[in-house]
Amino acid sequence: MTLLTFDVADQERFARLSGDRNPMHVDPVAARRLLTGRPVVHGVHTLLRLLDGWPDTQPFPEATWHLEGEFLNPLSVADRADVAYERDPDGTARGVATAGGLPCCRLTVRAAPPSGAPTQAIDGATAEHVAVGERPLDREPSAWPGSVQSLPLPSSAFEAEFPHACRRIGERRVAALAAMSTYVGMVCPGLHSVFASLSVQAGDAADPTLRFRVLKYDARFRLFVVEVDGALRGQLKAFVRAPEQRQASMADLRGLVGHDEFAGGTHWVLGGSRGLGEAVAKLLAAGGARVCLSHAAGAADADRVAAEIREAGGEASCRRLDLLEQDGSDWLQAMPWPDAVWYFPTPRIFRKRASVFDAGVLDEFLHFYVRRFEQLCQVLERAAEGRGVVVFHPSTVFVDERPRGMTEYAMAKAAAEVLIADLAKALRHVRPVAHRLPKLATDQTAGAGAGDALANARALLPVVRAVLQPRTT
Repeated sequence: MTLLTFDVADQERFARLSGDRNPMHVDPVAARRLLTGRPVVHGVHTLLRLLDGWPDTQPFPEATWHLEGEFLNPLSVADRADVAYERDPDGTARGVATAGGLPCCRLTVRAAPPSGAPTQAIDGATAEHVAVGERPLDREPSAWPGSVQSLPLPSSAFEAEFPHACRRIGERRVAALAAMSTYVGMVCPGLHSVFASLSVQAGDAADPTLRFRVLKYDARFRLFVVEVDGALRGQLKAFVRAPEQRQASMADLRGLVGHDEFAGGTHWVLGGSRGLGEAVAKLLAAGGARVCLSHAAGAADADRVAAEIREAGGEASCRRLDLLEQDGSDWLQAMPWPDAVWYFPTPRIFRKRASVFDAGVLDEFLHFYVRRFEQLCQVLERAAEGRGVVVFHPSTVFVDERPRGMTEYAMAKAAAEVLIADLAKALRHVRPVAHRLPKLATDQTAGAGAGDALANARALLPVVRAVLQPRTT
């Protein structure tokens, strides 16, 4: 068994080779909005690594071969993947990359195509010649079925990166596999895509283009089926994933909250550049409060939220605060003293794996939700000089109702609740409070479809009112 890992430089290198620059692979800030919370390794990159590392003890068909690739679970940058190869009695061979006990990519090699493998040629005369740019296409799924596109094979030198794969199937066909990644990530489905599988055999290696015919789109499963012809011939499948979760706009909040309900208050919304922090910042601003947003990485998102608030007549500013590097002291020097601090910083929440518990994951959650929260409360307590401040921590119903894969998240939130109860007894000027929020639609919990953004605001508004009630009554 061998070990496979990918870093940011690997991502950039494969993006240059293939042309697949979908933000989910190369933009860490954009990737925060994925369920994984981190950039995802190109599935075809993992597949080519499996093919390149094919052991000499596993004979590879020389005359005819058929490759099947399945992209079963996301592999994120910096994840460790174990690679293993096996062979069936009938000669079918497989390579599998596994991370967290779950298979991420499976490569199957057969000596001949299975029965029913697509081999129909695609006439490129009517094909749309797609010029791939820096940004992926984002067309409606219904616009694709029945259409034909063509992509030139990447002109990159793949032999330097995948020498053994090029020796086995030819450099032009390695380039064709890379072009399939580009088609899925940059053309169809494009921006919101997930490569599901491919099934291909050798085509005309001299063909300079790869052609694609969209057979169908199944809206029930958000699934495309596409035929491929050129240096490789076969079929690919790809899903349309949910777009990023949007929170309610300032216009949406009109009538939901009184325009002066929170007037006169100053609020720090930490982690206010997106998600529930963004929703709370907009609710407070819609009620007349002055809000100061923090961001760790998403400066553009924070600027967008603050600009929307100001355009609606509210007061908002934003400033970087990375609680993994800072304790909040800098904010005390730069920002007005708050009436309330709303604590929404979080690492990636959803961790898909086979094991029930991972001590390293628990420690990461504890660092965000317990250690850094306690440190912030102590910084505020020392600087209070007789002033009071509420510090809100969003707990979760998942403490009691745990979906699979959220054990450590629930444990850390429960620990934060215990800490907050004891801090409330010990601190004189800081009033820490926790409230268990229901499951709400965020980038990390929306799942297959975007949730109702206004429903988030409706659920959060009573919580905001309850937290501020001692000051406003």
